[in-house]
Amino acid sequence: MADFDIFNLSVADVDTHETASSNKEDIIYKPTADDGKDGTYKALIRFVPNPENPRKSLVRKYVHWMTDPAGNGRLVDSPASVGEKCPIQDAFFRLRKSDSAVDRKMSEKLKRREQFYSLIKIIKDPQRPDLEGQYMVFKYGYKIKEKIDEELKPSFGESTQVFDLFEGKNFELIITRQGEYNNYDKSKFSASKSAIVIEGAPVERTKDAMTVIKAELDNAPKLEPYEYRQWDDQTRDFVNSVLGQYISNLNTDDPHEFGQSDSDMVVTAANAEQLNKLKRFLDKAGAAYKEISGTHDQPELHTENKRGR
Repeated sequence: MADFDIFNLSVADVDTHETASSNKEDIIYKPTADDGKDGTYKALIRFVPNPENPRKSLVRKYVHWMTDPAGNGRLVDSPASVGEKCPIQDAFFRLRKSDSAVDRKMSEKLKRREQFYSLIKIIKDPQRPDLEGQYMVFKYGYKIKEKIDEELKPSFGESTQVFDLFEGKNFELIITRQGEYNNYDKSKFSASKSAIVIEGAPVERTKDAMTVIKAELDNAPKLEPYEYRQWDDQTRDFVNSVLGQYISNLNTDDPHEFGQSDSDMVVTAANAEQLNKLKRFLDKAGAAYKEISGTHDQPELHTENKRGR
């Protein structure tokens, strides 16, 4: 456990990114409106500090959903998550700025999404009472992140460190359906501060209570697996194969320029020569991007993700 005092957090003690289970899915808490009664899911949860490093109690990263020519789809972490240039994002903007309507349409498939992860304790969940009292990793989007920010840095009134174990607030999670999407507008933090609930009741700040909480947190899931991961060779090859579908004519080996297509045709399967050229470009870009400061400000999709993605 880090040297941070998880029992005395200040508002500044959690990095909000303004600039162990064998199966990760088993510890992810991401209910949907369809899982609730009459299309509304309700639960009471508590954000808790990351015992490994409280400053990383809120993990943020950008991801791209990508599908290769064989139809295999997966999420790919964007290097933009850590301030580096991202070839996928670069391809997105080249296609988006193209004179071709077909290219602009294709760019939609390369959009990035912003994801957040935090450790929570489930206080009450009528739909899943078996989860009550458990610690899980909560995967959420920009809407809930805004609500956290408003507590940490409110427009008016006193700030609240929502990750604080004794002076934080419970979070009333309310999920409704808005078209095809889950909507979190009705979700909110409780009006008053309170201590975390242990065995059905808020605890007092005592040595015994701290001992119990530490023991629980030591056995809680880890957030580290959800942080940004640098691309390995397999991921790079996968990205190459996907981008090869969209970039039909790379006219440059200059890693500062992404070649643009002169055709409105969609390349559905990149040939070997195109892939090799793309791979040479990305290999050079990987080194060059580290020397380039700044990233494109791609418009973010703040509407919550569709169910099933």
